[in-house]
Amino acid sequence: MTLLGLDGSVLPWLWAEVVGGGDPWLPALGIVAALLVVLPLPYLTNLWFPQWWIRQMLRISARLVHGQTGARRVSGHTPAEVVAQGGDTDRVVQLADNLMDQFISLAVVITMTLVTGSVVPALFFVGTMVVSGLAATLFGPRLERTAGGTVKARAAFATALVSSLSAARTVKLAGATRPVLHHLAKLDTVRSDRQRREIAMQVWARSTPSVASGLLPIGAWALYLAGGLSAGATLVAVSTLGAARWFAWTTASLVSHYPSARVWTRRTVSMSGVATYSATVPGLDLAAGTAPAPEPPPRHPLRRLELTGFGALHSDGTLAVRDVDLTVDRGQLVLVVGPVGAGKSSLLRALAGIVHHTGTLSWNGEPVTEPELFLRPNQVGYVGQLPRVLSGTVADNIALGHQVDAAGAVSTAQLDHDLAAAGGGLGLLIGHKGTRLSGGQLQRLALARALAPRTELLVADDVSSALDVTTELALWAALREHGVTVVGSTAKRAALVRADHVVVLVDGTVAAQGPWQDLESRWGHLAG
Repeated sequence: MTLLGLDGSVLPWLWAEVVGGGDPWLPALGIVAALLVVLPLPYLTNLWFPQWWIRQMLRISARLVHGQTGARRVSGHTPAEVVAQGGDTDRVVQLADNLMDQFISLAVVITMTLVTGSVVPALFFVGTMVVSGLAATLFGPRLERTAGGTVKARAAFATALVSSLSAARTVKLAGATRPVLHHLAKLDTVRSDRQRREIAMQVWARSTPSVASGLLPIGAWALYLAGGLSAGATLVAVSTLGAARWFAWTTASLVSHYPSARVWTRRTVSMSGVATYSATVPGLDLAAGTAPAPEPPPRHPLRRLELTGFGALHSDGTLAVRDVDLTVDRGQLVLVVGPVGAGKSSLLRALAGIVHHTGTLSWNGEPVTEPELFLRPNQVGYVGQLPRVLSGTVADNIALGHQVDAAGAVSTAQLDHDLAAAGGGLGLLIGHKGTRLSGGQLQRLALARALAPRTELLVADDVSSALDVTTELALWAALREHGVTVVGSTAKRAALVRADHVVVLVDGTVAAQGPWQDLESRWGHLAG
């Protein structure tokens, strides 16, 4: 009856048992230890930790963007893959959360030992965590495989979804909506299945705490009955069942999250280019939303461009173009012609430093060893077949935040009359897909953007494909007058006859080169 507390004497007895028999410092020490554990928790959970979590996710995302948009290209991943990777940062942040729980559990263990005067409850507590962690390690290889499958499946779905949305109009006009949706559904099914497998594996890896913590009270009472544990220590051990289960679960979660976080980390490092992918980007202020302006690179006026054994590499390492020997003098117009799939676009992208190349590219007789740093916008301007524009004014799209002669670039690109007719001039508002501009106007806007920084070399991939003959002739004449060196591709005879040099590309190799009048008799079928 005394043990049940009916005579009112159980509390003094329990206190004496808990503090170990009367040492006056132990109660105070136990209270202080308990306060040290309990008081910081509201601050950690409600203020500091959520802010830390958000800050880490923003820093990782900023590092990914910096790695993909910096002067040095870090990887060849698609933007959709990078976005999917950035959206998966909770893998590593969750790991940090579990790790912080382990430090809290250490404080709990110390407090239990001080309050009870015995290490046995702490051993039960720690033993449950250790057993749970060891059990979770058995699932490590399978967890890593399932995490890798999930990451790849998410990236594949995100890439396909973004590609489909970007080409929505083309898909609709081609009547391919149903096949595209079917393909997306298949990828989504794979993504969901991979994620389900990973979650199921993590559940199994974290199932041990329930079993281990269930043995805690049994073992404690067995020791008490055998005389190896005091009643107070036994009650503390049994009463910590809930906490032991929770902290054992966090230990198992820490171990089970580690393989997936390792998979995610390897991929993030490859995209960000730095091992400390959560470090702040220098000069970037996330709170103020400001970033440092890029330093203008040194200019190297072009006198002569030489390609020797030059080739272009696909992202998978295969050669798209090989063994190109070509010399381009300042102010020349050099055009590449060839059948579809000959490698024209790959050659031009390599010349602009967008993809890797083989062989030698020399600028004024000096080999370019770091094309990503040397072939930059004020040195080389690149205009692709499908130019991209931003939502904003024409001036915004040309300047891109830099001090340039937008009006002069518009005039050289033969776009000034079109803008005047639209009644907006440089202030004309356009959408992100070129809304309010025709295909030819969009090409010339991209051309003006490439010319605006006083570009030394203009690399133009079929920029006159949507132009009428009159506008095209005026464009080539303006480029001549501007004095810019141009290397481009075309299938139009009107452009080829005005070129200083023509390169015929077939199956990734140079079939012939020289003035068009010398080549037309054999290769005239390539020009329209």
